[in-house]
Amino acid sequence: MLITFSLIGYTQANQDSTHVTNTRQKPKATYKVGSAKVTVWVNKRSDGSTWKSFKIENIYKKYDNWLSSNNFSETNLLELKAAIDKAISEETVKKK
Repeated sequence: MLITFSLIGYTQANQDSTHVTNTRQKPKATYKVGSAKVTVWVNKRSDGSTWKSFKIENIYKKYDNWLSSNNFSETNLLELKAAIDKAISEETVKKK
């Protein structure tokens, strides 16, 4: 039996004028384990303060194209857990 989980993310629009978005920025870091990938983005506000956001993906190759999905099989979840653990360890995520 194959169980597939779907992680659906959403973005809430920030009406605060201190929010600045740069559509051409590059990720700070990428952590991969198997087909699981965690990408770390550093975001900056106009006051100079920063925060990190994390994107999770299941990457795979179909024919000659690399694709990504937010669906994970049981095996993919174990890889994702390992990739998230690496990101947490390296990025020192702090609880508020």
